[in-house]
Amino acid sequence: MKAKVFLFLAIVFFANVLMAQSLYSGIRRGFEATRANGMGGAFTAVADDNTAIFYNPAGISQLEKGESNWFLKLDGDPEIADFYDEIDEAGKKSNDVAAITEVIKKNYGSHYSVRAPSLGFLWARPSWGIAVIPMDLSIDMGLHRSVGPSVNLTAIQDTTVAFTKNWKIKKWHKNGSFNIGVTAKAIYRMNVDKIVDVATIAIKDEIFNLEDAKEGLALDADVGFLWKGPWQSYNPSAALVIKNIGDYGYITNLGIIGEGTGDPENLHRTIDLGYAMDMPSWWIWSSKIAFDIRDMLHPNWNLQKGFHLGAEFMWEVASWFRGGWRAGLNQGYWTAGFTGEFGIFKLDLASYGEEVGVENSKIENRRYMMTMSLDF
Repeated sequence: MKAKVFLFLAIVFFANVLMAQSLYSGIRRGFEATRANGMGGAFTAVADDNTAIFYNPAGISQLEKGESNWFLKLDGDPEIADFYDEIDEAGKKSNDVAAITEVIKKNYGSHYSVRAPSLGFLWARPSWGIAVIPMDLSIDMGLHRSVGPSVNLTAIQDTTVAFTKNWKIKKWHKNGSFNIGVTAKAIYRMNVDKIVDVATIAIKDEIFNLEDAKEGLALDADVGFLWKGPWQSYNPSAALVIKNIGDYGYITNLGIIGEGTGDPENLHRTIDLGYAMDMPSWWIWSSKIAFDIRDMLHPNWNLQKGFHLGAEFMWEVASWFRGGWRAGLNQGYWTAGFTGEFGIFKLDLASYGEEVGVENSKIENRRYMMTMSLDF
């Protein structure tokens, strides 16, 4: 009898845990660059601008001079606005629970994302770099029926300060260049991760509230390696990056806004491998191709989610007037990108698909990203 009572209580307990926590199946990374996403996310061995601070700290060795960048980035699925409008209209009806239920049922299997605003400052030189990103808010919502009509919600707000240092191994000079880089990071994370049922949406008249967040301060580091060949044409490069090498969790909770208990989602230790090759230059054009396997060791990783392939075609009329076009495959879905630099103003655009399903149930989440920045 006691065994049956214990088993019943265990089932109830784990059912409540399942209902309380989100079931997000995608791979959420830290800082993501619009340029990199336009070329399929295959950037580990490219990493030749100040975003190398987060993609491969060894890559800042490729900078010819210092680069500073103030940016505002918007990233999301335009359909998320329509979904919010439908929920808002349903909540105004007399039988709001039934109306909200119908909206969710109509959108079963859909996934909506937004990552905005993201704003900050990057400054890199050939041997070191710094980054300050005070705001980087992402929201992911999946609609499912596993515990009744509900919204599977994952929201993360990161505030990041990072410092990068690069070292060149001089004895490699006859066989190309070999660099090692380290990015030390302090990240304060607020995280809401739960399943929101119809009744909760109807009562609170909201899906997302950052006050429900769990908080924590994490200190960690990325270690990157980059080899570039000594040849003038078709010069290859290969890279290895271990991200969040410590992955030991959070050291403190400052209690800034969240009322949730426990730690936010871990940063997750991952391994990225990359290969890139320069293509012949012609007139105002230069180009390269790249291939990556990223995010290995992440709990949601599989071969499709780790696969990245891209190409970049850059043009330069003058130092103040240049840009480029990009294309690629990100996790099996097409990507495209554009960059235009006009004086100190720079505009980056990208469209990319990401896999947010599981091994036997594929779900593409099509997203659009825009970054406006001032480069000095």
